[in-house]
Amino acid sequence: MKGNSQTIINSWWEQLKNAEQKVSADEVYAGDHWKVATSMITPNLDLWVLSAGYGLIHSSSKIGSYDATFSNGSENSINKTGLTNNEWWKALHQIRSSERFKCHSLHSLVSTHTDDVFIIAASPDYVRVIQDELKQLVSEKKLTNKNFFIVSSINNINKTLTPYLLESKADFCSTLKGGRVSLNIRLAKYLLEDFKVNIFDSKSVTNKYNFLKKNAIKLSAIKRKNISDEEVRSFIRKELNSAQVAKISATMLIKKLRNENLACEQKRFTRLLKELS
Repeated sequence: MKGNSQTIINSWWEQLKNAEQKVSADEVYAGDHWKVATSMITPNLDLWVLSAGYGLIHSSSKIGSYDATFSNGSENSINKTGLTNNEWWKALHQIRSSERFKCHSLHSLVSTHTDDVFIIAASPDYVRVIQDELKQLVSEKKLTNKNFFIVSSINNINKTLTPYLLESKADFCSTLKGGRVSLNIRLAKYLLEDFKVNIFDSKSVTNKYNFLKKNAIKLSAIKRKNISDEEVRSFIRKELNSAQVAKISATMLIKKLRNENLACEQKRFTRLLKELS
């Protein structure tokens, strides 16, 4: 998709409208991150999604499947459309139906739910997409250290937002379990799990985070050999051919790869596996 932003977004939106099947978002998304996120839902905790395909949506919103991401390095990265992530995000919210997705924008959602608490658990790429709205809400004092936290790793997040950041560290994995790909949401769940209905204490969240940080078991550095895409493909082919089961997961395969002291970033591995499937 090339051309001006309106043409690009109109073309994308037409593709979404023509999707054959539309079900609630909590049935469309998958993976460890999403599994943990949906396990947190209660009558008093709403789950919202920063969707590269649709914008900000409620987990019950009806959507079709799509291939798009704000993360760099993917064949479906938004920046390959000719728009920046931020331009895409703004254009999406200008064209879509506010009623269908239960809000006009993140700014409007926060502005109309003044008694709510907002926890953003996302990768830095996704946090940067919404940071202009977050900065505005902070400047308007609609988001404060009493009702707002960001759970993410540090990666060029705007300095205005760093006072609200609870950094997800790899050392937390031993306590929170799971892989690094779901670390942000696992940390958010850990920080919120002790709170009772309608009771939220930001100081207790900070104290719990600081306790975890102080007592986390430091991961020992493992030196693995970096390998090329073709070497990864060769490994995948070998494992698929020798697999004793009909279907083997990406998580299991990459674990075997790393057990052989070989290195490949998870998103790259998943992309290469998809190419061969």
